[in-house]
Amino acid sequence: MAKSTQKSLELAELIRCSDAARFQIGQAHVQLRRKLDVPLRIRDSLRASPLKWLGGSLGVGFVGSLLFKSKGREPKHEPIKKHRGWFVGLLLMMFSLAKPALKVYATKLLKDYLQNQLRGRSSNLYMQDRRDPY
Repeated sequence: MAKSTQKSLELAELIRCSDAARFQIGQAHVQLRRKLDVPLRIRDSLRASPLKWLGGSLGVGFVGSLLFKSKGREPKHEPIKKHRGWFVGLLLMMFSLAKPALKVYATKLLKDYLQNQLRGRSSNLYMQDRRDPY
């Protein structure tokens, strides 16, 4: 009986040691996942010090705008504007005002033309079917 109690004590000790090791491994796993979870670390850092993040983003934006700023190029020469008379200006203005109406009118003409073409073809096909084959 002494052997069975000693074996049961050793077995209980092994179970306790394995439980402790399992707990330590679980804790190490949680810590390692927390260290490797970059989005979580960024969120925690952002919550801890939002002013540092704001200042850093403003600084990076300022430096980036300085680095990637396009350099102004001098124009070779500006085109000379031709001064048109008031009559030409009036004609251009009238054409600009009439352009939408002209587009609608042209679209309507094209639509009517295409409908007539399709009607003509379909009636010709109908007539061909009705002809006497002899």
